[in-house]
Amino acid sequence: MMEFVAIDFETTGYDSGGKNEPWQLGAAIVSDFKIIETREWFFGTPLTPDFEPLMDQWESFYPVLAGKRLVAHNIACEKTVLTRIAPLTKWGPWVDTLKLAKARYPKLPSYALGDLCGMFGCVPQMPGRTWHDGLYDAVACAMLAMRLAV
Repeated sequence: MMEFVAIDFETTGYDSGGKNEPWQLGAAIVSDFKIIETREWFFGTPLTPDFEPLMDQWESFYPVLAGKRLVAHNIACEKTVLTRIAPLTKWGPWVDTLKLAKARYPKLPSYALGDLCGMFGCVPQMPGRTWHDGLYDAVACAMLAMRLAV
């Protein structure tokens, strides 16, 4: 049985010269090659992330992620954010769909999440959502992980 949680944090980035702060977390829960549930949390806005709401929602997202196999595309951001939130928590095991795609298909022209989903026919259809939305990207990552696992 295949069970995992694909996650994607949207963050402010380092462009403003400040910290790379998370403002959205999307999660796609997968069981037996099906997305059985999706969840998302907001921590402020892209321009005004707020660490307090993130901590206020800890009890909501911790049970969804803790003790689960976590999947992300280029996991550095997700690992960094979760480690910063809870440095003593052992997150994962982790699966990186970027590394998985490179290992299975070493000569592709691009390994961007959107490009891989397009190549493998697993672009999510979610009205009103698109790339760089935490929930959309988490669903895309889940679909890609299932495609790469076959």
